[in-house]
Amino acid sequence: MLKNSLFFLGFFLVVISAKSQDVEYAKKILDTLSSSYFEGRGAVNNGEKKAADFIAEEYKKHGLKSFKESFLQHFNYNINTFSGKLEVVIDGEKLILGKDYIVGAASSKLQGEFDLVHYNSTNLPTKKELQKLTKRGFFLNKIIVIDDEGIEKDNEVLIALKINVFNAIGIILLENKLTQSIATSYEKYAVLHILREVVDRNARKIAVNINQQLISNFKSQNVIGYIEGTDFPDSIIAVSAHYDHLGRMGDEVYFPGANDNAAGVAMLLNFAKYFSEKLPKKTMFFMAFGAEESGIIGSRYFVENPTFELKRVNFLINLDVIGTGIDGIMVVNGADLPQAFALLESCNEKKYVPEIKKRKNAPNSDHFWFAQKGIPAFFIYGLGGGTAYHDVDDTSDKLKLEKYNDVFLLIRDFILKL
Repeated sequence: MLKNSLFFLGFFLVVISAKSQDVEYAKKILDTLSSSYFEGRGAVNNGEKKAADFIAEEYKKHGLKSFKESFLQHFNYNINTFSGKLEVVIDGEKLILGKDYIVGAASSKLQGEFDLVHYNSTNLPTKKELQKLTKRGFFLNKIIVIDDEGIEKDNEVLIALKINVFNAIGIILLENKLTQSIATSYEKYAVLHILREVVDRNARKIAVNINQQLISNFKSQNVIGYIEGTDFPDSIIAVSAHYDHLGRMGDEVYFPGANDNAAGVAMLLNFAKYFSEKLPKKTMFFMAFGAEESGIIGSRYFVENPTFELKRVNFLINLDVIGTGIDGIMVVNGADLPQAFALLESCNEKKYVPEIKKRKNAPNSDHFWFAQKGIPAFFIYGLGGGTAYHDVDDTSDKLKLEKYNDVFLLIRDFILKL
């Protein structure tokens, strides 16, 4: 009896160790990629390039093969950036970058002190009144503060104010949450997003210092490696995840991008590790795409310039915002691929996740271009968990990875059935 008990205890510990090892490796990758060394994995200070090189080294560790001499597939695109000193002071009070405000992705550079003009639901002027003010040059060297709370989103005047048809030198959009994005071009005026509670309606003066630079033909890269299948090497199952994020804003602030999408890269690398140890029957491709945040550019470049015949791809699984999952997973394109979705659901007989939801295809991650080419593809993201997204709070310590191993096993079972 003791012997049997020790056997089962040993077996149990081996299973637990194997499961925890996946999470341990994922946590290491997550912490690393979202650290300050990688600068938010953007264009400033070569953060994106550092991340690509790191992923390529992990590929090497797991014995992945590359086409030609490198895992990297280079491409170029334009990106608007903000480096150096950034400063915003309203009526003598300095605001905190990342906490009180962020610079709009398509903002231009601006330096100086300016008057503020406030518009909100209580004093929204007519379009004719604004046109009269514009003819008088009223908005020159002024910054318009727009509080759209209580105003219909399709209000014609509100829309005109937001796109600055009245030639103000800058626009301030008041927000309940600071959510950043990336632009590949810039406007002729400055844009700031500031938390609503930070700006007093009676504020009159603002001092601004925004250092902006559009980097033309910024050199980015996809990171692509593969493990050849033992039985069906000409058939491909692909796993993808974008590794880029929003990068750095100024000298002091960077966007860690833990859940979006260091978590997806961690799971991609975990699959690379798993299948390097348990060789797959079909060839497995692992594709870490760059420039997703700028408009799913890296994956589009790959589909237009593939390193292998796309018709060989049986299925692509794209992982993005996958560090959560306590409420289940969402499968984008699941509604369009009912047979594949049913197969995925059958893999959840062990109740890896509470629920698997589906929706129609959308151009919201790197799976999209593959689906447009007729390649069966799912974009899977986690449901539940924290609300940090495209902000400075998307840090690795906030991701507890409670369902990480279960989501990993669910997708693994799906891959093995494909």
